[in-house]
Amino acid sequence: MQRSSFRLGFAAALAGAVFLLANCGTGGLPHTNQVTASVTPAQATISPGGSVVLKGNATGFTSSPIVGWWIQESRAIDRYNDCGLLSTQAPPQSGCPYGYVMFDDVTTFPSAATYYAPSAPGIYHVTFEATQVVEFDSLTKTVQAAITVQ
Repeated sequence: MQRSSFRLGFAAALAGAVFLLANCGTGGLPHTNQVTASVTPAQATISPGGSVVLKGNATGFTSSPIVGWWIQESRAIDRYNDCGLLSTQAPPQSGCPYGYVMFDDVTTFPSAATYYAPSAPGIYHVTFEATQVVEFDSLTKTVQAAITVQ
């Protein structure tokens, strides 16, 4: 009798834990299909060494997200040097062969950024990311602008 009582207690505790885990972390995050991100302009053509101002926005979040900007080609080479910089930082002197992007801070939303082109012609992708964090969960949306340098 004691053994079946233990099994019932264990089963009830396990069911409770599964219920808590299944319902944990959803507190306030929208469904991913309800959130869309945009960057304008989505495409631009600029001269080598030129710049363009971009605006990143998202709709559907239940509170203001944390934002970030980076150059996709740079991140593909080195995740820790993605050439996305806060405007309080000094512009890079090297290490950003695809250009760099500067933005005000991670909490200003919608977010504006300025992309500074390299001297080498090509097509470069500036990525805007918006992330909402709630408790132990998060939802991230990214979108890119294609910048042609010619």
